Amino acid sequence: MAVKLGRVNVDAMLRGITAKQFMEWMAYARLEPFDEVRADYRAASICALLANINRGAKQKAYTIEDFLLKFERTKSRRQTAQEQEQIARAIVLAFNSGAREL
Repeated sequence: MAVKLGRVNVDAMLRGITAKQFMEWMAYARLEPFDEVRADYRAASICALLANINRGAKQKAYTIEDFLLKFERTKSRRQTAQEQEQIARAIVLAFNSGAREL
């Protein structure tokens, strides 16, 4: 929703709308999705159209699904407490030049 409205500060945006307005946005999103999946389908339909216009007469017609981006979720292992601590230290050091240690 923030992307659709061009808002950077999501917290401020949410504080600035009523519960009724938020519910209206949710209803609108169900009718007219404005997320990245919809954009992927839009781009894939254009690609399929162009590919079909330029395919050979004996070639099989392309479908939208032929051009959709496919993302595979990989199973990841859980981080250990020690790994989480190392990551936290790295973040603190990266963003706080005066910090020597956590």
